[in-house]
Amino acid sequence: MKKVLLFLCWLCFTVIPVNAGAFVSANNVPDSLAFLPPPPAPESPAFARDQAVYLQTRGLKGTDRWRQAAFDADIRNNWPDFFKDALGFSLDKKRTPALYALLAGIAADFGEAARTAKKKYQRVRPFMYFGQDGATCAPAQEEHLKTNGSYPSGHTTLGWGMALILAEVVPARKDAILKRGYEYGMSRVVCGVHWQSDVDAGFLVGSAVVAYLHNVHEFQKLLQSAKAEVASLQDMPKGQ
Repeated sequence: MKKVLLFLCWLCFTVIPVNAGAFVSANNVPDSLAFLPPPPAPESPAFARDQAVYLQTRGLKGTDRWRQAAFDADIRNNWPDFFKDALGFSLDKKRTPALYALLAGIAADFGEAARTAKKKYQRVRPFMYFGQDGATCAPAQEEHLKTNGSYPSGHTTLGWGMALILAEVVPARKDAILKRGYEYGMSRVVCGVHWQSDVDAGFLVGSAVVAYLHNVHEFQKLLQSAKAEVASLQDMPKGQ
């Protein structure tokens, strides 16, 4: 229960936590500042790409893709259903308690990994750079986002990490899960709250954390329980 509450607290405000992760100590979790390059410099080709992608995706406002990005932005309420279509089921504390606990438990690890680069660079978000308050898919979150660095994307770090783990837990659905994980990260660009390079960096940080988690006994143990749980669920007759 403590892990779940910590997870939901982090999700509520999308703040990267300062405390150690649920599975990895703060001293051992991969450090984004140590392995990520700095965000693109002004006037660089990479930043020109960031700006072009942002401006191009403004045309998606009001579309189904925009509405998906808004759904993806609300982690607090929607995270159990992020991979529903790809998995064929929602995450549920009662029906899939091991898988639910696994994904709830990793949140602090991903947050801790991204925290150092976010704090160091304090990168301005695209809607701020272009002076477009209220123009994102999550206007209610903008005031908080202004105080939280843009690089790397914390949502992407967590979403892509979840995708990698879920692809391992449900290998028969791996392609759909990974596709959804990529699209989840791109929702941050569509929403207007992250640059493309923030999301690209989030994919790297998420991958690094998942790789390291496989060295952690507690994670491995719960991962195996989640695999067995999902296998049993898939073997159930229809209607149960």
